[in-house]
Amino acid sequence: MKTLYITDLDGTMLNSKGELSPYSFNGVKKLIEGGVLFSVATARTAATVTDMFRGTGLNSPIALMNGVCVYDSAAGRSLISHSIDKNSARRVLEIYAAHNKHPMLYFDKGDFLEIVYTEIDNAHQYEYITDRNARRLKKFVRADGYELDGKDDLLYIVSFDKPSELEDIYSEIKEIEGVVSCFYADNYTDCNFLETMNSSISKGTAASEIKKLTGAERVIAFGDNLNDIPLFEAADEAYAVSNGHEALKKIATGVIGTNDSDAVIRFIMEREGIDL
Repeated sequence: MKTLYITDLDGTMLNSKGELSPYSFNGVKKLIEGGVLFSVATARTAATVTDMFRGTGLNSPIALMNGVCVYDSAAGRSLISHSIDKNSARRVLEIYAAHNKHPMLYFDKGDFLEIVYTEIDNAHQYEYITDRNARRLKKFVRADGYELDGKDDLLYIVSFDKPSELEDIYSEIKEIEGVVSCFYADNYTDCNFLETMNSSISKGTAASEIKKLTGAERVIAFGDNLNDIPLFEAADEAYAVSNGHEALKKIATGVIGTNDSDAVIRFIMEREGIDL
């Protein structure tokens, strides 16, 4: 039976430094060389994921931005993407404005993502922008305002701040038709991410799309956080890392080791009978 293994990255397959360890890197390479279907489902974009896995031979489609985009990792292009309805997006931005907060908007420009922001709300957002500004496939643009007229390529609305600064915004966005939001703790700071996207998609829908594209018959998933719940619900088996959120562990098939112990790659290699 052809199995697709699909894993979250931050807090799950990546270690506490946000890195793919040498063991996991070599493990992925060994699995792919052995014909195992391996993919990822992450909130990250192609700009960081493709660099991280360069040299492993990763050739299966991957799910980016919590399922907004299914990306062909071999060809370097999007296969499927889901934009946000402009009327819904305007309502989301009105809520942010009422709370004097300034999210980042991700626009699909084909070969790269254009990320528009108007103000920087905190030091973590500043570090996020400066750290990623020089990366391939991503361009940050500071603007005087958010322009949506004539644009049909808005994929993602993102903000991060202390949880208390975003909780009310999250509660209000949840009432808007046409969009869905993920609100969860960042693995590396004391902030929460608030990510808004088309309501028809999730990591789970992207996993189903990848399953079809690869011809897999079953899906085994791995995760650590609340945005992995749809992925777990779409999988035949789902395993939470032991450092993961308790709510995710409750719906998991089982709990494996920590992200710092290469638990995901060790599990897959043992299941497939492959030694490193």
